[in-house]
This record gives sequence, C-alpha cells and structure tokens, in this order.
Amino acid sequence: MSNVYIAIVSHGHYDYIEKNKELLKIAELNNVQVIIKDNIKDIKLEKYIKDHNLGYITTDEPLGFGENNNFIFNYSKQKLNAKNEDWFIIFNPDVVITLDEFKKLIVSLTTQDGTFFAPNLFKNDEMIESENSVRYFPKLINLFNPFLMKPINLPYNKNILNEGDIVEWASGAFLCIKYSAFELVNGFNEKYFMYYEDVDLCYRLNKANISLRFLKEVNAVHKGEYKNRSIFSKHFLWYLNSLIRFLFTKR
Repeated sequence: MSNVYIAIVSHGHYDYIEKNKELLKIAELNNVQVIIKDNIKDIKLEKYIKDHNLGYITTDEPLGFGENNNFIFNYSKQKLNAKNEDWFIIFNPDVVITLDEFKKLIVSLTTQDGTFFAPNLFKNDEMIESENSVRYFPKLINLFNPFLMKPINLPYNKNILNEGDIVEWASGAFLCIKYSAFELVNGFNEKYFMYYEDVDLCYRLNKANISLRFLKEVNAVHKGEYKNRSIFSKHFLWYLNSLIRFLFTKR
C-alpha cells in the first residue's frame, strides 16, 4: 500500500492546527504521516506538534508557499524515504477534513485512475456553501474582470461535474498528487512567493499530460481568509502581480 504524506505550512497558524482534532485522528492511520513546516519558529506550535507525535520541520528564514511545500517534499523523500508511488497531499492549515471523509479520500486515490486529484471544498462546517475551488485557467482578458465585479478565474459549476471529472486547476488549499508526478515537473515554481503557485503547478502538469481530477464525493471545509478579494489591498496587488507573471511567463 502507498504511503500518504500530508504537508502543512504554518505561518502563525497555531490556532487552526490546535483546534483541528480530526487531523490528530488522521495522523494515527497506518501509512499516514503529517509533516508541519513552521515558517516562523513558533515555540508554542513546535511543542504542540511534538507532544502529538506529528512531524515538525523549520528553516532559518521564512519561505514562500511553493518553496515551503517543495522543502517538505524533499524532506519526506530524503528523511522519510517517500517513494514515487506514494501520495503527497498539499494541505492548508485552515482546512478541515473529518476522519471518515479522509478515509473516503484514500479509497478514491487507491481505486481511481490518475495521479492528481482535488477534493470538494466548502466554506462552512454544514457543507452548504460551496467554495469555487475548481476553475478554468485565466486568460489575458480576465485582467479586466475585477473592475466589472467578476472573478478573475472563472469557476466550474460543481453541480454539473461528476466524480472524477477532469478540471483545469484547483485550489492549492488541498491537492493530492503522486510523488512521481510532482517530481516530473520539479514541484512548485518558487518564483511565485504568494498566490498562483497552484495555478502554475496545475498548468505545467496539464502540459505534461497529467490531468487533475475532481473528487466531488470527498468533502472538506476551507476556512480561508480571502485577503486578496479586496481590490487594491496589499494582498490583491500581490495576487495581481502573480497573475500577470503567470499570464506572461507560462510555458
């Protein structure tokens, strides 16, 4: 059976991680290893992780989202002996998936064809408000969408998607990819410090004929802060810069 490595990057996210009791249950499953990269050397977080026998790593300097996940990927290969057939799960600290839903995820990864998957994300615990977590790749014309109060990245209508359908890209808050596929494209492009790392990754995998499949029946909650939504905010400008980089440098 393949092993599963869950990569979580914390940048002051102790509260999210400490409250996520489902994560502790998941970490007790056979063949599952949770690795948390502490981006700011939070002593309280380090103690919590080690007290609960989760994997803890850090670096001297903070890294960007993509670079952090690449660091975890390389660590798991070099120190934990992760193999090409194993699964690398990119998992935001503000995402919650129950133990039962995670078990469903493992079954899907085991039984469905493919090496790259994204579960179905919702905004609330009741799973009523769906997140637009699967989208089409942006085009140059989409740069004008914010001024028209439209999303830059057009979302799929999840209601008409079926289990296992191919989508162009999905939120980096929760992605599941085989080690062989992630390594084939050299992981995340570290030129993206914040935002669009996930779009770029999905695009390069798509170009390498690795399709992203939507797991409609596997549900999780993403309690995102959506800081890039306010036009001309600092986060929006970072987001716009990454969007422009993607549009003009993608290969």
